[in-house]
Amino acid sequence: MSLMFKFFGKKLESLLVPRTQLSVISVQLLLITGLLFISSCGFHLRGAAGYNLSLVYIQSESADRVANEVKRRLTEGGVQVVPTTSAAQAVVYLRHETIDRRVLTVSSVSGKQEEFELNYRVELEVRKPDDTVLLEKQTLSLLRDYLFDETAVLAMGAEEEVLREDMFRDIVAQIMRRLQVLQLGKRELSQLAFEGLKPKYSVGEQMVVNLVEKNTRKTPVDIWLSISIGKNLWFVTPTENESQAWQLSQEPQAWQRNVAPTQTRHRVLDFTVPAKAGGKYTLRAVYTKAGAGLDLSNLAPSLRSNIVESSTVFENQ
Repeated sequence: MSLMFKFFGKKLESLLVPRTQLSVISVQLLLITGLLFISSCGFHLRGAAGYNLSLVYIQSESADRVANEVKRRLTEGGVQVVPTTSAAQAVVYLRHETIDRRVLTVSSVSGKQEEFELNYRVELEVRKPDDTVLLEKQTLSLLRDYLFDETAVLAMGAEEEVLREDMFRDIVAQIMRRLQVLQLGKRELSQLAFEGLKPKYSVGEQMVVNLVEKNTRKTPVDIWLSISIGKNLWFVTPTENESQAWQLSQEPQAWQRNVAPTQTRHRVLDFTVPAKAGGKYTLRAVYTKAGAGLDLSNLAPSLRSNIVESSTVFENQ
C-alpha cells in the first residue's frame, strides 16, 4: 500500500504547480483582475485629452464590439454620435476586428505546446462625409505572448481571457488617441428630448408631446420637425389656419424660425389620434443655425443640436 501511495503520490506531485509558482500566478491574476474591476467602475486617469470635433458617425463592418466602446467613450468625451453621415463632421470606419492565437514554441522533450501568441487586429479609417480622407486606412495590431502550463489549465485560461480584455482596451485606446488629433472644430450643441411621447396610442386618445432643450444656448436657432411612417417622410410646418396648429409638407420647411435662447420648451404635437391611421410613426427634431436652411446632404455645418428621434405606434382600434 505504501509503495502504491509513493508511486501515485509522485505522479500527482508532477501534475501540480510548485507552491511558489502558483503564488506568483495567483498574485498576477489578482492584480490584473483588480485593474479590470477599477476600470469597469468608471475610474479614469486624470488629464484625459478632449476632442476638437462635435459630430461623428461610426460605421462598423465586423467590428461591433470595438465600435460600441468607441461610441461610449466619444459620448463621455462630449462628442455627439449622429445617426447619419450627412450630419457628421467625420465618419469613422471600423472594420474586421479579429483576434487570433498561434503556437510559438513546442517542448523539445514532450512535444507539447508551451508558448502561444495572441494577435488582435482592427482596421481604422476616417473620412469626411464628402469622402475627403482625414486618417488613411490603417490596421491597428497588438501582439501578446504567454506560457502555457498544462498542470494549471484553469489559471492559464483565466490568464488568456485577461490578456484578451487588456488587448481590447489597448486597441480602443489607440483609436481614441488617433481621433483626438482631428482638428474639425468644437461647437456647443443643444441637447434635445421629446417629453410626453408614449410608446403606443389608441384611437381617440389625446397625443401631447413637448420638445425640451436640456441645456442653455446663446444664439437663436431654427427648429425642424419631421414625422415618418415607413419610407414616407413629412415635415411639420406652421399654418395660418387658426383651427389647425400645423400641417405636413414633403418639402423641407422649418417648424419654427429664429427661436430665441430663452425659448427652451415647445409644444410640438397636441391632437386626438384619428381612426384608420394605424402604424409605427417616427418623430425627429433638430436645431440648425438660424437662417441656414436644411441641407439633407450636408447637415454638419448648420447643426446646433443633437438629432432627437423617438417612435410610437397608433393602434387601429
